[in-house]
Amino acid sequence: MEELRLGHALVPGRHDRTIAKALRREGHHQAAEQVTALIPVSDSAKPRAAYTSQARRITERQGLDLPTMKQQVSALWSQSDGLKSFRAALAEHGLTMREGDRKETRPGAHIIEDSDGTLIGSFTRLTKLRMAEFRKLLAEEQSAEDEKSKLDIRSTRVPVRITSENDQTGIFCVPDASPAPNRSPKRIRLPRRNKAIDALRRRQMEDVDRPAVVPHIPPKPLYPLILSAEEARHRHRIRLAIQAQQAILDQRAPEAGWAPLKREEMLTKWRKALTPYHKQLRSSFARYHRAKKEWKQADESRWQRMTGRAGKLEKVCQQLLLKFLEVLRFVVQALLHIVGLRSTPPEPVRSILTEQDRPALEEFRKQYDAEFSAMADPEKLEPWLQHRFDRLVQARTDRIRQWDKAHQAEKERARQEIARLRSKLSIPEGLRNTIDIAKPKPAMGPSP
Repeated sequence: MEELRLGHALVPGRHDRTIAKALRREGHHQAAEQVTALIPVSDSAKPRAAYTSQARRITERQGLDLPTMKQQVSALWSQSDGLKSFRAALAEHGLTMREGDRKETRPGAHIIEDSDGTLIGSFTRLTKLRMAEFRKLLAEEQSAEDEKSKLDIRSTRVPVRITSENDQTGIFCVPDASPAPNRSPKRIRLPRRNKAIDALRRRQMEDVDRPAVVPHIPPKPLYPLILSAEEARHRHRIRLAIQAQQAILDQRAPEAGWAPLKREEMLTKWRKALTPYHKQLRSSFARYHRAKKEWKQADESRWQRMTGRAGKLEKVCQQLLLKFLEVLRFVVQALLHIVGLRSTPPEPVRSILTEQDRPALEEFRKQYDAEFSAMADPEKLEPWLQHRFDRLVQARTDRIRQWDKAHQAEKERARQEIARLRSKLSIPEGLRNTIDIAKPKPAMGPSP
């Protein structure tokens, strides 16, 4: 409830279903619908914790920011196309990935550590990757290494025995004292060449002939940057101010982070919720229609008019008409509540009705004639629900657009402030003291 009140984006959790049920029980039906939209379809999509609170306290005592490290590892994995590139990216940031110590209980589990050997966390928890998929990646990596070793060009060298017939150094040309037998020189038989090895050799030669693309690396300064303690603190305050302004730029409308509405799922849920109200409305109308038919038949008989039976049936018919209008009021309010046009549940059906209630019920029927027609005719209900869903999506889009327009000026000021603060980091010492640092503004709340 505090996230909704402050306008923060809702974060999905493992207990969203229980939270939505508690909100409905307390009467917060609109908030419950927003929490229900976060519930994943399958149990495998539930969020998992990347690290425990105990691991976070241990890393804080060692001077490490575990949430930042976790986000960095997750970002590196999302930018990598495999384990090989991911290991290289980890090495660039001073991190390594190795197999865990519990090989017997968890075979194939890998952990990520920093250069000092401090544990950052498990690979599968930090990257949200299933263990079965990770083992498949490990198997593919191992098979690729085995295939590479088989296709190594150095393993294709053919040993050639040097004889006096093919010697070019003259070592074996010394005349021998013993008479050499008259033999014809033997031909050197080379093994049959492998087509795959030849193709690999041609690709390697093409790679050698192709000019290498060297990325542009800015030259390092010729002298080290020496800062005083006061100047270092000053630059640290500037960076904190930049982070505060960046937080303002990163703010989005509360509904921008919500899951998109799915038409078929929403319409199916509405139809299922309206089924018992349809049955109740049809049952009440059938009783009224049957009583009205009996009254009309009795009114046509002179004998029943004289005995007073027609008058009694007329009173019963009028009473059933009042009950039907009351049920109609209840069903229409339930319809409005289900589709989100009414914040509170429908008022219960009253058992005792008098003629004094008839004007209000008649006025209610005229006011919600379109909803009554939709509930009475199934062919009209489907277009009405479709139109209501379109209006719901359009209303959410309009609220997001209005929020962005209301905070556009504040974001523009934050963007200008970031540019000014970044320019101060390169200003010489003599001019730096003449510029004041703007205090960071608090994070934006929901638009009024």
